[in-house]
Amino acid sequence: MAIYWRRPLTRLECALYASLVAVMIAVFLERTLTYMELAERVAVEVTVQHVNAALQIQRAAEMLQGRSLDAPKTLQSHPFAVARMRVENLHPDVAASDGLADLERGYWVFERSTKELIYLPQLHRHLQTEGPEIALRFHLVGGGSAPYVLVPASKYSWD
Repeated sequence: MAIYWRRPLTRLECALYASLVAVMIAVFLERTLTYMELAERVAVEVTVQHVNAALQIQRAAEMLQGRSLDAPKTLQSHPFAVARMRVENLHPDVAASDGLADLERGYWVFERSTKELIYLPQLHRHLQTEGPEIALRFHLVGGGSAPYVLVPASKYSWD
């Protein structure tokens, strides 16, 4: 029995083992990409939740101080600035004419002309948006007696 394991592998056996290893690597990489995309989706959702929570805190603080935000001015402002939040992956503001195609993926950007906060996802295999561009758009709504909230500007599904 010891002699059997010392013999060289045949070409067929080498091809079979190489095929099995290739299939296992492909499955592993596909799963890894799926989990990386899931992590990016969760990071976007958590960031939006944090912005909304910070907006509520700002609103409560202003109500306690007896003053209120200027609604038209607030709705035109950068949502991160209104919420007094800092995020690490934030591009400088852009104009609509600059285009989003040249910007690095995985970053937030504020489009001055449309007053929308845009997220440019790195991984978007399972993302469906209404428009042709692969970007998530959000804008501020509210004012007066209604609280300010960051909501999607267009429908998207990230399954």
